[in-house]
Amino acid sequence: MEVGAFDTKDVLALPRPENVPADRVFDFDIYREIPDGMDFHAFWRAIMEQAPHRLMWTPHNDGHWIALTAELSDIVMSEPERFSNNTVLVPKAAGEAYRLIPLSLDPPEHRPFRTLLNENLGPKPLKPIEQAIVDLSAELIDGFKDRGHCDFVEDFAEQLPVTIFMMLVDLPLADLPKLKHLADQFTRPDGSMTYPEVLEAFREYLTPVIAARRNGDGEDMISRMVKGQIEGRELSEIEALNICTQVLVGGLDTVVNMLGFTFSYLARDTKLRRAIASDPALINDALLEFFRRFPVVTSSREVRADVEFDGVTLRQGDMVMSSTIVVSMDTGMNADPLDFRLQRPGRKHSTFGKGSHTCPGAHLARMEMKIVLQEWFARIPEFRLGEDRPLAYTNGIVGSVKPFTLVWDV
Repeated sequence: MEVGAFDTKDVLALPRPENVPADRVFDFDIYREIPDGMDFHAFWRAIMEQAPHRLMWTPHNDGHWIALTAELSDIVMSEPERFSNNTVLVPKAAGEAYRLIPLSLDPPEHRPFRTLLNENLGPKPLKPIEQAIVDLSAELIDGFKDRGHCDFVEDFAEQLPVTIFMMLVDLPLADLPKLKHLADQFTRPDGSMTYPEVLEAFREYLTPVIAARRNGDGEDMISRMVKGQIEGRELSEIEALNICTQVLVGGLDTVVNMLGFTFSYLARDTKLRRAIASDPALINDALLEFFRRFPVVTSSREVRADVEFDGVTLRQGDMVMSSTIVVSMDTGMNADPLDFRLQRPGRKHSTFGKGSHTCPGAHLARMEMKIVLQEWFARIPEFRLGEDRPLAYTNGIVGSVKPFTLVWDV
């Protein structure tokens, strides 16, 4: 499978820094659409197979390096003494606008803020929301079950996790379209807003919310965070804005896309689908493999000081992209990584991140995914892809499946 990223004649004609050898240059743009007819993860796997080096450089998005093996990717994600979280998105202008708490802080500064997030997203604080996830899953599925079809992304994946999240933060569902649009401008920008404009829009929205919650008696997640303590003191106004913005961006996107990849795959794998329908106990192991097989997040780090890495010199301020997709698709981590295997031995991935910035919402994601699989198979055990449109994908900081149709007999 040729992905076209290594026909470098045109990109070699572009300026490149003196520390970038010509054989490290390739034509890769994280925001470019996945080619028609190509699977999202197969696209990434093909890039890894065809790359002449484990670390490549692209002139797109202000120029940056990209790690193309699990080893290098995990190093970049987990060694902040060399690769700082100060700037985590490309282009660098986006990362500079996205310096939110705690994602853009390095240890040890990030720890008290991360503790605050953990206290609000762990198993104990999320236990009360579990029944709401069950009830909403059942309600949504029952709403279209008798039709014999649904637009899975629009009718379900974009409804359940974001509605649950809006309940957690106690914000009006009417505000969801606006907030989702803003969150998407960081992960899959459409050019309608600049990054500083996105950040300012979040702050305009959140400022009155935070002021009200600081003085209220609410028990929602925003209230608990903005009234929390950081090393014995209250959060400053900018700290409260930044941590709440980070929570909104993270909470309004990732599970939506994981659901899309999972169910578009189930609709095509008859053997797996029928095995789960026959024995729902398989959901536990299948869920582990879904997370291994369908990572969606790609982030970056900023080089702290000149350093030799994989045979080249990285300069202070260089950006290095590190993708969770690369880790799962590395044959050194998982044999035949594009295959979906129940009871896969030695299953390895970094789908929820690596090191100090492992995703604080991992428990919520696991809970939602498990409940959805249980409730869906209890109601619609047999389904398939509709023929009205082929599967297509959007690349970006968070990859996604474009809307698709599921059909079943009624």
